[in-house]
Amino acid sequence: MRRLALCLVLACGSSQRGGSSHDEPSLEVKTYAPLGIKADSKSPSRAVILGTDTKDGSTIVPLPVAAGKTSVDAMFVKLGEPITGGMSAVKLATAPNTDQSVQVGVFEEFVGGTGTQWRAGVWVSAFVAATTLNKDLTDFTFSAASSGYIDGASASGLMAGGFLAAMTGAPIDPKATMTGIINPDGTIGPVDGIPEKFIASLDKGKKRIGYPIGMRYAKSVKTDKLVDLVALAKEHGGEAVEIANVQQAYKLLTGRKLPEPVPVSEAEMALDPATNKALDAKYKQWQQRLATEWAAILTLESAGRLPPVLAALRDYSKSYAETAEQLHKDGKLGAAYARMLAASVYARSANQIYDVLSKVQANKIPDALAALDKLDTFEAATTAAFEKIGALKPPTMGGHLQMMAAFRAALRGWVFKVFATETLAATKKHVQSLAGKSKVELTSAKVADGVVAQLAPTILYIGKTFAETTLATEQLEFENASDINYMCSVPNVRRMATSYQSAGAAGLNYFDVLLVQPYAQSAKISEDEARQRIAVFEPDYLVALLASKLPSIDGLPKQLKEKWGETSLPWGLLSLAGSELAYFHSAELIAKYYSLNVSTNEAGQIAKVEHEKAFLNMLATAEKNARAAARAARIATGAIPVQAKLAYQLASVERSGTLAEKMDALSQFWASSAFSQTAVMLARN
Repeated sequence: MRRLALCLVLACGSSQRGGSSHDEPSLEVKTYAPLGIKADSKSPSRAVILGTDTKDGSTIVPLPVAAGKTSVDAMFVKLGEPITGGMSAVKLATAPNTDQSVQVGVFEEFVGGTGTQWRAGVWVSAFVAATTLNKDLTDFTFSAASSGYIDGASASGLMAGGFLAAMTGAPIDPKATMTGIINPDGTIGPVDGIPEKFIASLDKGKKRIGYPIGMRYAKSVKTDKLVDLVALAKEHGGEAVEIANVQQAYKLLTGRKLPEPVPVSEAEMALDPATNKALDAKYKQWQQRLATEWAAILTLESAGRLPPVLAALRDYSKSYAETAEQLHKDGKLGAAYARMLAASVYARSANQIYDVLSKVQANKIPDALAALDKLDTFEAATTAAFEKIGALKPPTMGGHLQMMAAFRAALRGWVFKVFATETLAATKKHVQSLAGKSKVELTSAKVADGVVAQLAPTILYIGKTFAETTLATEQLEFENASDINYMCSVPNVRRMATSYQSAGAAGLNYFDVLLVQPYAQSAKISEDEARQRIAVFEPDYLVALLASKLPSIDGLPKQLKEKWGETSLPWGLLSLAGSELAYFHSAELIAKYYSLNVSTNEAGQIAKVEHEKAFLNMLATAEKNARAAARAARIATGAIPVQAKLAYQLASVERSGTLAEKMDALSQFWASSAFSQTAVMLARN
């Protein structure tokens, strides 16, 4: 009743005038009821920046109804002899989109002038610019035209700021430019070759040059030495400006401040008692499952020499279980649940691998093959998870988000199942090839390592399938969905899915050029085989690849589409979940291998981040952005999504962990922002 009364009072919004600097027009500040943002957010003449003050006020930014045009100068580094920096003019244009289709165009003056990496940057820039103004990608048309040869994503932060300038009608200062990659949550990430870019820009008259936060001391491509960018700019009569996010990029380029959401407090990201209670129950169930595996895990400790992968899985299981127990004691039940689930899967996988290996070493090849056959039972479980989720008819906003989160987990489980099915056949073939060997050979370290090397990816992916499929259904129990009544527009959901799918496909093309193609060439294998090998240590790549093709894939996706109907709610939400996975996972991979330039060891684990200080700053900004997005979601829907809180808690725990955990923390902060952004998108459509 209180919520109903609030809706009646605030249905059209109560407004007041907001203060601003003397050289900018005063902007209107409004207070919205839950689900009350649609009219203003969808108006082509205004943008609504949600949560711009601590009282949950939102600022209205007027937009020109005509097409907007502007130009930016994108910096680049030309490798070769000599190594030099340069600039290419890029014309950007935006306009209100009347037919609500995805329209992002990339044009070039010379054939082949723009590369795949730069094109992907245009897509992400357009997406982030739209999201920053609380708009859908389909609310505008976007185009970027290059007058020279350019590639790389280092100008994507510049283009995001430029698109925002075109959308708001703000003129760009011709003396300003910047470098830095744009991330999905609007943070600006590190790039290489900044000193060379600075020198070229300063020589051509630029006076204010932005660089990613944490990169004041950047390595020169030419000399391999660190250069103080602030001192370099000052020597040439310019100024170096540190940029953390897209709002700061906009201010650098236009001199104007764009309103931005104020983060909620960390305390407001805490899980509610009902969710904690449900998580605690699930935690204990997984704890019991781990206990059934524990006796066998302890046996592995006294088994003598173990193949390195098997020993690592054993140690992972123990470490994750110990961490889970401590997190549980600390009351961080979301993170504890995730760790206990992982500990159970690692223990189960280690024991299954050892079971097959023991049978091989005992010269019981038929028994080893029979054990592998027993593992091939996950098709029915995967299908059942989708059907259970698809049968839901959520009456609330929280129910829709819960369904989306469950579909995301089920999709990941299905992707892992596809990979496991393909590798299981090869694993059986390898084990079969050992028939006839002597017991001495079968008990050798060489055979053991070979068996485990073949087995581990298969059984790990079977374990991942089991974990994600179980998570998909368990989320329906611990993600509380009792909140404001809501029924989404399926055509709008499908339109949003198309937007994400297009951006995700561009990102995947970029990743192929960045990593897949060079790896295939160096290993002298096909690109398809390179993708398979990369998927072993980068599961998110496999998820993004298949999720981006969901509408056209045969098998289970096609069966579900035919069963539910292409215009049904479950297919619409499944499509949106898949396209979001493709978009965010591809962006994470680009950040990891291009922006942060990680190095991995022989086991595929992260050993080093090239731009560590910039990474830590980016992580801090992503944490604040997650809390800012949470405020926007609370204004739009009446509540912070529990999925955003869960991801935030896990990220907060991992942020103080190993380098690999810090990298995952960044992904989880982005996931937290993504869930909040999805809530806002659903509220405005």
